[in-house]
Order: sequence, then structure tokens, then C-alpha cells
Amino acid sequence: MLPKHRGERNPRAGLLAIGAALIFNVVLFVASGSAPVIAVQGAAGQVMRTISQPIAAIGAGAASVRDLFVDIRNLQARLAALLDERDRLSAESARTASLEREVAELQAILDLRATTSFATVAAQVVARDFAIDRRYVILDVGSVDGVKEGDVVIGAGASLAGRVIQVSDQSCQVRLLTDPEFLVTAEVASTGAIGQVRGRAANPLAFDDVDAQRQVAVGAQVTTSGIELSPTLRSAFPRGLAVGRVVAVNSVTSAVLQSADIEPTLDLDSVRTLLVILNYRGGLPDPNAQP
Repeated sequence: MLPKHRGERNPRAGLLAIGAALIFNVVLFVASGSAPVIAVQGAAGQVMRTISQPIAAIGAGAASVRDLFVDIRNLQARLAALLDERDRLSAESARTASLEREVAELQAILDLRATTSFATVAAQVVARDFAIDRRYVILDVGSVDGVKEGDVVIGAGASLAGRVIQVSDQSCQVRLLTDPEFLVTAEVASTGAIGQVRGRAANPLAFDDVDAQRQVAVGAQVTTSGIELSPTLRSAFPRGLAVGRVVAVNSVTSAVLQSADIEPTLDLDSVRTLLVILNYRGGLPDPNAQP
């Protein structure tokens, strides 16, 4: 008997398979409402919930961590922007304060030029040479502006600033009041106590050789004494220039002389604009000069 071709199907076998499937579905349908099947379904559902809850929690936690990092990045960006804004405003504020200070200084110099009886030339500080043993500045005026060696230099409020010690065509070097080699005779304006003021660099000025019988009080104003015996024999500095304010008095009982510390009127470490007096010649006359 010849074998059947592989492609041919057995109709009987197909009918049996279909019948078995229908019977299995009917049994499942009938048994689906029974207690055992319900119990199995409940157990399976509990297992699924037990498994899904941690997974959901992990997902929620991951979302929270992601949101946290986003918030941190946003806060960091905001902080950087605020710091930039602060630095910008700080720089603008510092520049504004500097400009206001310069305006006030220039106004004071203009007021001084309008009231002083001396012929003067305004000058800007273009360089500073500060050390323990010296206090010099370079001004942007020189011999072409009428400046000569020995000219007195003053600042706002008719305050003594220094004296010209070297001159070139367009600049001059000034020894400041605070220089250790600077020396000027001064007096306490209220009592007439006279002494010698000398510079001490960054420290207060020294007011030495003051008569102990004269009162020198803290807070007293000290000015140049400016003794003038004749137009050709007078002090190296004009009378009445502000020098500073007494901040401490050093006296010893039974001592003949006393001394004091003086805070300069001008902030010579940062001053920018000064006046050079052109028509005051003081000090002892030059013995080599022609009569």
C-alpha cells in the first residue's frame, strides 16, 4: 500500500484536535467560578502586586533622583548668574566710588586755586615711589610749566603735601611730607606750641622738640609756622598750611621737651591731584646768588 503524501492532512485527526480544544475551554469556563480557581487567581494577583510595587517604587525613586539633579543644575546655573551679577555690580560700584572721590578731589583743588593768593599749577600724580625710607611721587608738570626745584606742593584744604626736589621739562619729583627726610617747622594752631615735624613713612608724623610748658592736646590741629623776617629771609614753607591732627602726646614728667604723633591731613598714599606753588621762595638765601 503506497504511503500518503506529506502534504496531505488526516481529516479525522484535525476533527479530534478541534474537539479536544473545545472541551478544554468548556471545562475552564465551568471551573472559573469555583473556589480553587479563584484562590489561584488571587494568589497570582498578589504575587504580581508584590513584584510590581518595588519596581514601581524604583521607577518613582529614579524619577525623583533625576528631578533632584535637574534642580541642582538649575540652582548652580542661577548661583553662577548671581555671582556674575554681583561681581559686575561690585566693579561698577567701586568705579563709581572712585570717580566720585576723584570729582570731590578735583573740586577741592579748584576751590583752593580760586582762594589762594599764590600762583599755582595743577598736577596729576603719575607715579609713586614708596618704601620704608622714602615717599616720593612724580607729577606731570615740569620746567615748561614754570616748576622749579624747591617749590612747595599743596593739596585740598591748603594742606602741605611736599616739596619739589627734581625737575625735568615735563615732570617733577616731589618728596612728600611723610618721607623720613622731610622736615618742617610747625605749630599747634590753638596754643602756638612750636616744634619740628618729620615724616615716618607709613607711621604718623613725629612732632618733636615742643616746649613742655605749651599745651598739646589730642585732636589739636597743627599748621606750618611760616616765620617771615623779610621777603628774602623766611621759612621754607608758607605760614598756615595744614599739616595734620594730633593723635597722641608723648610727655615725661619734669622733661623740658615733649613730642606728639600727628595724622597727616592729606591721604598722601592715594592723593591724585596736587598744586605746585610757583611764586613762593623761602629758606635761607643762596649765598652764591647775585645781589
